Amino acid sequence: MGNTFTNIAATTAAVANRFVTSTNMKVGTYTIANASPVWQGGCYVTITHATVATGTDQLGTITIDGTDQTGTVISEVITVAADSAATSTKIFRSVTTATGADWVIAGGNDTIQIGCAAGSIVCGSQGTLHAVVINTAAAATIVISDAGRTIATIPSNQAAGTLYLYDVDFGGRLKVATTSTNDITVIHTGTLPTTYAP
Repeated sequence: MGNTFTNIAATTAAVANRFVTSTNMKVGTYTIANASPVWQGGCYVTITHATVATGTDQLGTITIDGTDQTGTVISEVITVAADSAATSTKIFRSVTTATGADWVIAGGNDTIQIGCAAGSIVCGSQGTLHAVVINTAAAATIVISDAGRTIATIPSNQAAGTLYLYDVDFGGRLKVATTSTNDITVIHTGTLPTTYAP
């Protein structure tokens, strides 16, 4: 498989309310505020619950429908966790619907928000990281990792035009994390369709 590239020109910090802003829990479909992460690439979806009144509601589940990085339609049922965040196991490039089920009110309307975990997932399967190009001076460190390890940490204040060559294999996924609006281009193999992935 040949190389492709992902340009990232935004912080990849977590955005807890990217897809659904804080709203009362319900059985039914939530309004989607934004269909994709702030950055290019995919993300793990997070659902954050908050108890509003005495007694936590019976929380139930939320089904997230969307697409992966190959444009394939995917879906995942996430069990809401009391006063914390639950995270998807699938990587979403876009979220089209979020639908609540089995929720029962207790002392008051508990709230949820749906967002994305930190880090741009530029490849959702195994592959090869070829290179990283710094397009503008990097204001913050850039951490590149796969499903099991950190591959590289590029320090802050690297000059525009700097090229890092890697040509290393990665497993599971390739994630790029930065807390600034660094403008970088990651050159890598593309996400394998799930029918091809091991």
